[in-house]
Amino acid sequence: MLYLYKCEFDMSKRFFITKDLDVLEFEAVNEWGYPRHRHNFFELTYVLKGSGQHLLNESVVPYKTGDIFLLTPKDEHEFVISEPSTFGIIKFTEQLFLEKSSFSASAYWRKNIETVIFHSNIIAESIVHYESDKAQLLGLYHLIKSELAKGLVYNRNVLTELFGALLIILSRNLKSTVEVKPSETLSDEEKIENILTYIRQNILNKDRIKIKSIAETFFMSPNYVSLFIKKHAGISIQYYVMQTKIKMAERLLKQSRLSITEVANKLGFVDASHFNRTFKKYAGVIPSHYK
Repeated sequence: MLYLYKCEFDMSKRFFITKDLDVLEFEAVNEWGYPRHRHNFFELTYVLKGSGQHLLNESVVPYKTGDIFLLTPKDEHEFVISEPSTFGIIKFTEQLFLEKSSFSASAYWRKNIETVIFHSNIIAESIVHYESDKAQLLGLYHLIKSELAKGLVYNRNVLTELFGALLIILSRNLKSTVEVKPSETLSDEEKIENILTYIRQNILNKDRIKIKSIAETFFMSPNYVSLFIKKHAGISIQYYVMQTKIKMAERLLKQSRLSITEVANKLGFVDASHFNRTFKKYAGVIPSHYK
C-alpha cells in the first residue's frame, strides 16, 4: 500500500512517499484525480491505456497507450484525460539508486545513475526512444508489481535486481535523446544540486568525496567549492557527507541483514564505537534502535 500526504507548494501540491519503491495502478475516466503537483521522489508513469495531454512543467504534450514518462522531484505535472486512461506508476527514491550502486563495484552503474539523475526533467515527451524497449519496460513493471504484492523471501534482492534492469534500459533511452547542458550555463542552484548529488553517489568512496576531488570534478578550487556550498546550501561539505552517511546507515540497518559492525565498516567509520557515537549525534538514537 502507498502512503501519501499533501502540503502546499507554490501553486501546486507536493506528494511524498514513505517507501523507496512502490507501484500504483488506477483508471482515470474523465479526470486525472490529482491537482497539479510535484513529488519528493522519482516516478515512472506508464500509459497502459487511453489518450490525452500531459502537462509537464511548461510543456504540453499528447499522450497515448504505450507512452512512458519519467518524472523527477523537480517536475510539476498533471494529466488531462481525453479518453478513459489506465496508468501504472512506479515510484522510487534516490536512496534506491544509492542502494543499488553501493552493492556494485562497477563504474558502469555510476554512469547509468548519473544519466538519470543529472539529466533530469528535460524530456517532456515519452522517454522510450527504442520501440523494442517498450515491451521490456512493461514486463519489468508487471514483475516489480507482482514481487511487491507477494512479499516472499529474498523479496528485497529480487526487487533491486529488477530495478537495476529497469535503470539500464531507462539510461539507454535517455542517452539517445539527452543533450548535456554545458556547466557554464547552469544556475547556482543547479550547480549545488549536482555537487550534492555527486557526494551522495560517491559516499562510499572516501577519495572521491574529498574536497580536492570534488573541486576537480566541478572545475573549482578547493577553497571556492567549500565556500560556494556553505554560502548557497547553508552547510559545510563535511557536515553533508556525514549526514548522507547516517541516512544510508539508517536505510541499511532497516532493510539489510548487515550487522551494526558491518554497516560501520561499509560506511568507513573507524569502529563500531565511533559509529555509535556519530550516529547518536546526528540521528538522536543509537543504531540498535533500528535492529
